[in-house]
Amino acid sequence: AISPSTTGVIRYSPLANSLWAEERTLLKPEPESDENENCTQQTCTRPTLKRSPLADISNKPSTQAMQAMQSVFVVEAQEQYIPPSPGNLSSTFFEWDMSTVSESGDLNCAEVAGSSQEDVEDVDGIQDSDTEEDNEEREEETPGLSEAEKAKFQAPSITEAAAALKDLQLLLNPPRPNGPGHVNPNINPFIRRRMDGMAATLSLYITKGSATIGAWGASAYQAAIATHNNTTWCSRRLRRLCRQFICDRSMLPINPYGNWNQSMLADEDLSNDINLYLQEIGLAITSKKLTEYLNSEEMRARHGIDKPISDRTARRYLNHLGYRWSAPKKGQYADGHERDDVQIYRAKFLNDLKPYQQRMEKFSKEGLPEFGPRAPGREVVIWFHDETIFYAHDRRRKAWYHKDASPKPYAKGDGASLMIADFVSTKFGWLSSPDGTKTARRILKPGKARDGYFTSDDICSQAEDAMSILQEFYPEYEHVLIYDNASTHLKRAPDALSARRMPKSTSKEGTFWGVEKTLRDPETGKIVYTPDGKPKKIKVRMADGEFDGKKQCFYFAEGHEQAGLFKGMAVILEERGLGDFSSVRAECKDFKCIPGKERCCCRRVLYNQPDFISVKSLLEETCEKKGFVVLFLPKFHCELNFIEQCWGYAKRLYRLLPESSREDALEKNALASLDQIPIEMMRRFGNRSERFMDAYMRGLNGRQAAWAARKYRGHRILPERILEELERANIV
Repeated sequence: AISPSTTGVIRYSPLANSLWAEERTLLKPEPESDENENCTQQTCTRPTLKRSPLADISNKPSTQAMQAMQSVFVVEAQEQYIPPSPGNLSSTFFEWDMSTVSESGDLNCAEVAGSSQEDVEDVDGIQDSDTEEDNEEREEETPGLSEAEKAKFQAPSITEAAAALKDLQLLLNPPRPNGPGHVNPNINPFIRRRMDGMAATLSLYITKGSATIGAWGASAYQAAIATHNNTTWCSRRLRRLCRQFICDRSMLPINPYGNWNQSMLADEDLSNDINLYLQEIGLAITSKKLTEYLNSEEMRARHGIDKPISDRTARRYLNHLGYRWSAPKKGQYADGHERDDVQIYRAKFLNDLKPYQQRMEKFSKEGLPEFGPRAPGREVVIWFHDETIFYAHDRRRKAWYHKDASPKPYAKGDGASLMIADFVSTKFGWLSSPDGTKTARRILKPGKARDGYFTSDDICSQAEDAMSILQEFYPEYEHVLIYDNASTHLKRAPDALSARRMPKSTSKEGTFWGVEKTLRDPETGKIVYTPDGKPKKIKVRMADGEFDGKKQCFYFAEGHEQAGLFKGMAVILEERGLGDFSSVRAECKDFKCIPGKERCCCRRVLYNQPDFISVKSLLEETCEKKGFVVLFLPKFHCELNFIEQCWGYAKRLYRLLPESSREDALEKNALASLDQIPIEMMRRFGNRSERFMDAYMRGLNGRQAAWAARKYRGHRILPERILEELERANIV
């Protein structure tokens, strides 16, 4: 018993926690009863617990102190309180300054820093584990266990808590096998939240500087507050989970939710059937059609569907399978991308380009030059050409608007247009002189009543300006010009060889078969127009062909009974020694000839003659005169021309500028947007084009090349294992 005049120190060991309930009479007297006649309200007093002046000391106790306080309370009656030495204090012991105050009868309790006893009533009113609810919880946790077995469910020591926290953090943030950082543990959000609460409880319990260090119940209570849950229930739950994890590291929270209802898409057979059905209907996919398909008698019988599928569920299924209600993304052309003739030309183009690529300067994904082996010869700079159109009213319409914002009037249509044609390279960017004063850029206001349209003559004129700049300012490089396969770029001379419209038979007497040529004013060189505004055409003779090194005129010579008349395809082929074609048809239907048949029609045979094949365009003739090489991209292969990405980048910047209907503002904003493209971005776009080229050289088709380009973004060439990866991904 503690007398009212006694001052002393109670030291408590966690191993004696089971005796706490029996020894509570030392601190909390029994209520008044008939048997306690000597204890009345006037004479009975309760001891007051005040914070010890040594509450902040947490040194390791001596061996003697540990042995003396293993399993019992020690009450040392003293006439005057004498603080023990710091060496005898343990971070796992409670210390109270005990005194009795007969007048107030207050009982105060505070935990010493580093203590481990949770069954203490906090002075701030925070409920700890020594409440009636916690006693019930303890009984539920440990039914039928002895006192010694129950001890393992009580407040852990600092050492045990620290070890558990370390293991728990490894589960929450597992380290990467190689290098710094962590990997995703793939923990269920429900379980993750509870494990975070456990980690917070342990951290608050052992961390120096924490307001609840050593206070097991208060630490769990603060962690429960942080999780925004029912604090009383959650704090008990967190303490129970932590104690279970300390005893057995395999004891982790279990998610009781999500196991009662499972999506039907978990059935692989049903999921495969749905995917096949969606592939069959293609662009006609709707949630209603999927609902009808799943509710059909056949599907319900095959997969055991006992309840009808709603339209809302069908939409969720579509979303889960990766479908989105949106506009299609624009990529490479697909209408003729894998056509046989296109594939043949693509292989020829890449084969012609490869020697020049080997002498180009390469750049990393950061846009920095790469130093490595290069083929002998002058360094090559490849210039890609293209045209684009900017519109005055082309602006981004989607933005954050207030829900109460009033509608504003807007301009109808796209507004005025501006065409820009230019060259770009990964080494220099836009083609211009070093000081930017000279450029080959062409700016055109397209339209009948404006500047007209970009013609083959304009293309040749721009090419001449570009070659002049390159010869003057960059003579140390070998330059290659690459154009797309547009008709304006491939246009031949008016009288160039062509079997496209040739008649099979000789022309009739009094008629003249020739090719049309646009009439130009002999003095000004300008096109002559008819009264209705169309260019005036005249007919001229087709140029002579060449066979076995000799010229072949396609018109009967003077002195012949049919002098001046066009011979016709049958006579031309017969003169070349290819046999009699009088009984061979002029052309197969729609010029779709039978594969492998050599004499299917006159036009096909003449079309494949060497002199007809080798006819060069006006652009090629113009460039070859100055010693420049010209190549034409395959049809439907815009992904090989990285200037397309440059146009897109510039238009994204352009759409952010203020909208204006004025043509001078249109030109100013368009040119400013083009000049804002960083050279590093241009080089990244160039690497992307080279990645596609490398894919096609390895024999990949368009779909496979697009997949590989996305997977190895930032690379210039694909790895050697790409074919194996495509096979594993089932990309065909």
